Amino acid sequence: MGLAPGLTLGVADTLLTDRAADYLAAGPADPQALISHVCQLPGAPLNVAEHMAAALFAGHRKFARDTDGRWRLRESMPSAPTWPVAPAVAGLHQEPFIVVDVETTGTSPHHGDRVTEVAAVRVCNGEATLVFDSLINPERSIPPAIIAITNITWEMVKDAPKFSEVCDQLLGVLEGHVFVAHNASFDWRFISAEVERATRRPLEGRTLCTVRLARKLLPQLRRRNLDSVTRHYGIDIGARHRAGGDAFATAQVLLRLLDAARDRECNTLDDVERLLRGGTSRPKRPRRPPAMPHSASDDSSA
Repeated sequence: MGLAPGLTLGVADTLLTDRAADYLAAGPADPQALISHVCQLPGAPLNVAEHMAAALFAGHRKFARDTDGRWRLRESMPSAPTWPVAPAVAGLHQEPFIVVDVETTGTSPHHGDRVTEVAAVRVCNGEATLVFDSLINPERSIPPAIIAITNITWEMVKDAPKFSEVCDQLLGVLEGHVFVAHNASFDWRFISAEVERATRRPLEGRTLCTVRLARKLLPQLRRRNLDSVTRHYGIDIGARHRAGGDAFATAQVLLRLLDAARDRECNTLDDVERLLRGGTSRPKRPRRPPAMPHSASDDSSA
């Protein structure tokens, strides 16, 4: 397939990245030397230089960071690229999935709502492992209606790290994986908005939505929200409407859905995506005029 299917930051070449590329052409450099040259900030403290270098260059396909903390041009690295590159024939068990769940102050990341908690569970080779779980200071108040759902209060998050303070760590977890969530568009919008706010660069990569997959593979269910699907599979959600509990439950759902997809002759992620593009498999029922108005099925609720 050429490009890696996993998440990475979008390439955004600027004067600073051009300067960095020219400087690193002579060989690897530590963060202080690199930032001193690129940003013309001689004597910047190490922690400041490391943070600035990560914000400017982490995930950029031109640059890579060695285990000793030095930066170098990626193409000059003697080993393979740092993100996992799944071959075109990789089976579903070998695909590197990262299941993400966020709790937020509302539903609109581009109109002031922010993340209050984020968790990520890595799924590969049939195993699910929690690799990131943190409360986040949203830098704004949490509406009472949201507190009633998540039980996350301002007292709980006021001393938690801001998203910008954990962004590098989270990107290290996400990079190279296929982004998965229950109602993935919601979690993707918030994570993307927060990452772009922190790094000024877009998040790019393949996504997979377990709601859409459940619609295709579990047509007998009337609803495909997380409560309904976990109930169907007998999966216990340890902490509902908390990022860690929901992410781990979604990871268990993903494993069951991938097994069902294999029964439908889906052996690769490309096969699953083709299945999802094929339309719904839910049998049509005769339509009867309703006696009174009623709400739509809440499939998309995580």
